Amino acid sequence: MKSKRYFNTTGFCMPDTHYMIDPLRNQKIIFDLIEKKQYFTIHAPRQTGKTTLLHELAHRLNKEGNYISVVFSVESAGYRSITEEIGNRKIIDSLYNASAGYLNKKNCPPQPEKYKKKLTLENYLIDWASAQSKPIVLLLDEIDSLYDDVLVSILRQLRNGFQIRPKRFPSTVALVGLRDVREYKTKVRPSEASLGSGSPFNIKAESILLGTWTKEEITELYSQHTKDTGQVFSKEMINRIYELTGGQPWLVNAVANEIVEKILKSDFTK
Repeated sequence: MKSKRYFNTTGFCMPDTHYMIDPLRNQKIIFDLIEKKQYFTIHAPRQTGKTTLLHELAHRLNKEGNYISVVFSVESAGYRSITEEIGNRKIIDSLYNASAGYLNKKNCPPQPEKYKKKLTLENYLIDWASAQSKPIVLLLDEIDSLYDDVLVSILRQLRNGFQIRPKRFPSTVALVGLRDVREYKTKVRPSEASLGSGSPFNIKAESILLGTWTKEEITELYSQHTKDTGQVFSKEMINRIYELTGGQPWLVNAVANEIVEKILKSDFTK
């Protein structure tokens, strides 16, 4: 019997393709913040499920129909030599291109090509939000890939728009990266100092740190494979995998993938 799903070790997880546990299962706080029209940050080390959580959140919000939500990465503007103007444009283009994967045409942001004048993210978001009847939840991934003036510019524009939300600016903005916003590095301060308490994004209501998985969560993940194939991960094996990985999500998937596909060659009778 060939399984339709597998343990994912590359990119974000998709429910129809990968074994996964609900990334929003313990995140009531996120929905509370969205309901309260708050801005917040999510941070965690690499490969701990940040992007999977974002995609699941955006699709769920759009499906429920009360919000317009898009996930997009700002990494295209993440290099030191870039100017603020070009950085803004690249981020706007990334947002527009990503929106087609989440929204119908009437809810998408305007085409950037329609603008003849210099375009900032702040003005672009004002135009988008002003044309919509539903509040917008904007999820910016890889925010700490930005450098120096571009980073500070984007944070300040989001802070400016915070005052006119939700009718004329996104109701909720989440910045997602490896570190909390106060730890973002920038050369606009001496000696690569962090932004600190004077961060241009000081309107954030909460900073959410994503954790590792428990043994129970690892068991839940592996039991999906057992249900699909009949192949069992014993309690002793799960305990050992937890000891080796510390519950780090990518490692938990990678170990299972190594066992199932590389060692056992997808022979589910073993």
